[in-house]
Amino acid sequence: MGRTQKLMSAREAVSHWVGDRCESLAVGGMHMHNNPMALIREIIRQGKKIKRLITSPSADINADLLIGAGLVEEILTAYVGFEHLGLAPNFRRAVETKSMRLLECDEPFIVYGLQAGAGGLPFIPYPKGLELNDLHKINPEMYRFTTDPYTGDEVMTAAPIKPSVALVHCQEADPYGNALFKGSEFTDRQMVMAADTVIIQAEKIVPDLARKYGSTKVNVPGFLVSAVVEAPYGCHPTSSHGYYTFDEAHLKEYIKACKTPETFAAYLQHYVTGIPEEEYAGRIGTERLQALSKRGESE
Repeated sequence: MGRTQKLMSAREAVSHWVGDRCESLAVGGMHMHNNPMALIREIIRQGKKIKRLITSPSADINADLLIGAGLVEEILTAYVGFEHLGLAPNFRRAVETKSMRLLECDEPFIVYGLQAGAGGLPFIPYPKGLELNDLHKINPEMYRFTTDPYTGDEVMTAAPIKPSVALVHCQEADPYGNALFKGSEFTDRQMVMAADTVIIQAEKIVPDLARKYGSTKVNVPGFLVSAVVEAPYGCHPTSSHGYYTFDEAHLKEYIKACKTPETFAAYLQHYVTGIPEEEYAGRIGTERLQALSKRGESE
């Protein structure tokens, strides 16, 4: 395990490790769970432009907030939405108005693409049958066909995904960057393995993760991580598995705020650009966060 101290504030980590125009930024989490929102809010505060935003197979407010802030030129995704609460308003508006380019793909593409990126592979072949969709016609930049050298059959392939920077949430980490997923990993570990630069946000920093749990339990080795940020409630308004559930009332407030440019600007000012990240939890309220924690522990 690496022994270099990598503990930083969100402000320091984003300032140092994310360029003013990031070539490709991957954001971890799936649906309303384990989104690295503390880091995403800091990206917005610092106005970091994103040439290509890469999501997990199912993105949520982690992508929609960045899009609404006007920072995303293009997005590689299979889905951005709020499950039972409806579609992602800023994502939908940006695609409809063509203010952002959509590189549409299916969920397997992201899984296979990150695996290829993590393994240094030129591509990964799809299982037979998945080529029957039309995505390879819509997005030929990402999909290619080749000949299976063993059978001679034509197979569709997924291109490797190698983010310049990945923002990922873990439940625990130590100052050296070693980190632990205590809930679902989704495709977050593949993002860590595939990215050039990794910033981890964690609910809790412990002195030495390997000493606490044993080295075989550490999901993310510190040598892959450039910075680690302590961020209690840093996934809010999404969940952090084992710590708190998602805040449905706040997500509804967000969706409502996205209806007009004026109401969205007011939301950003109140929850993001108008305060440092250290004040975010206080703006949400201690009692509300504690209630989410109680529900999260019981789920």
